[in-house]
This record gives sequence, C-alpha cells and structure tokens, in this order.
Amino acid sequence: MKHSLVRTLAALAGSAILTLGAIGSAKAFTFDETDINQDRVIVIAQPRPFGGYQLLIVEQVSDTRKCWSESGSDPVKVDPLLVTFDFTGICGRATDSNGFSIRMAGTDLALKYTLTLESVDGNVLLIGTPVDYQGKSVIIGRTNGDVNEFMKITLDPAWRLSKRAYQGRTLGHFYFTTNQPAPEEIGNTGGNTEVMPQPIPQPIPQPIPIPIPQPIPQEIPQEIPIP
Repeated sequence: MKHSLVRTLAALAGSAILTLGAIGSAKAFTFDETDINQDRVIVIAQPRPFGGYQLLIVEQVSDTRKCWSESGSDPVKVDPLLVTFDFTGICGRATDSNGFSIRMAGTDLALKYTLTLESVDGNVLLIGTPVDYQGKSVIIGRTNGDVNEFMKITLDPAWRLSKRAYQGRTLGHFYFTTNQPAPEEIGNTGGNTEVMPQPIPQPIPQPIPIPIPQPIPQEIPQEIPIP
C-alpha cells in the first residue's frame, strides 16, 4: 500500500498541468466566473510523502472512464483512478495556485489569499489565509477525519466550486466561491463563512529571582583591657 501511494504521488506530481499563466497576470484582466456541476468535481487532500497534505482538484470532463472513486465516511477515502490511464480529455486536474484560488462576493482574491491544508484536532481543514497576514483566515472545507490517505474535502455550506471566465470563455482555473464578502472588508465572517480561530497570546513566564546569599556578619573581637 505504501509503495502504491508513493507511485500515485509521483504520478500526480510529475504530470502537473498549469491551467493558466502566472498568477500575476490577474492584475491585467478582470475575470468573471461561471457555475459548474458540483457532482463532476471533487476536492481532495493528497498526502505528501514526508507529512502534511497538498490540495488537489479533479474534474470529470467526459464519461469515457471514471476519474476517481470514493469509499467510507468520516473521512471519505478517494482512489484517484486518473493516475492509471492517459486522462487527457477525460479528467481535468488542478494542483497549485495556477489552477485554483478564492473568490468572495464576486471579487477575485487570487493575489490576496493563499489556500492551505492544516491538520487540526484529527481533522484536515482547507483554509484561506491572507498573504499579508493582516486579515482573518477563513475555513472553506474539511475532511471530517484524518487517515493519511487521499481524502475528500467537503466544502462548508457557504462555499462551492466555480470556474474562472474571461470575455464569455470558460477557463480551466477553479474558484472556491462564496457570496459572502471577505472578512477583512467588513470586520466579521459575513454569515456562514467560518473564521479560523486565532491563538490567544499567552504571557511569557518570567524567571523567579534567586536571592544572592549574604555573608553572615562575624562578631568583632574586643580588646581585653590591661589592668
């Protein structure tokens, strides 16, 4: 099983497809979005060989062959079938920031938020974090368990997947989309958008002062008077 997992990880990493040019190009264009069938796309937590998880999106483009299969619950395990055949024209896939980003209240936030997977209390959370660390992070989805295998990420109710569009043409880039505004713009979570809890700062313990030992005063001998 371990060797099979390593081969699967290598296959996914070795054939990464860039669905759009450098993310900096978003500065020059205004992108729209288009809705997609949520049943034909899956968000996956892909285990890394040396720990942690990588975000992976797989889309069923045609019905020639299945691109993935699911089993179990809490968490749902995923078998990425697309690595067993030439999936060109059958399956779509996105593996990095060139292939997916966040869109909130109609605003493309590709240059403001990064997407990460973090293990928290036996769960793997999909989190959007401001790149400048000035705003609040938001939780987008979760695996509902952690088995160190390919797992399905269930998006929270306020979120869905859509695709980037430009001048009426649908692009390959995926959006994690919500109708709620970004927390940094309104100062709160905007309804169902859950904010990532921030750690409470703890006081820094101060060392207990150690008293410096003082010399014990000695009695000064008196002269014996001479009669």
